[in-house]
Amino acid sequence: MALEKSPYQDPRTFKMTPAMIRARKPFFVRNMIGLAALLGVTGGVYVYTYKFLHKDNDFADVPIPPIDEKELAQLKKEYEEHKKQRDAK
Repeated sequence: MALEKSPYQDPRTFKMTPAMIRARKPFFVRNMIGLAALLGVTGGVYVYTYKFLHKDNDFADVPIPPIDEKELAQLKKEYEEHKKQRDAK
């Protein structure tokens, strides 16, 4: 039989029997410590990676040249035309 009835579960409610609860009790604290360690390592790696990848200061020292009003108007016009073409598709 694929799923045999467990002697440690109530057959009607499938809850753990008092014997199962007593058997698991000595391992609870160690399991929680292990869980905390695994979550701590995983969270630490995640936070370290997140902070490392968001240090994007590659172009912080590059000055942005001032733009002329005529050039700005031309760029806006080109952008609007491109936007209309893109939306028409």
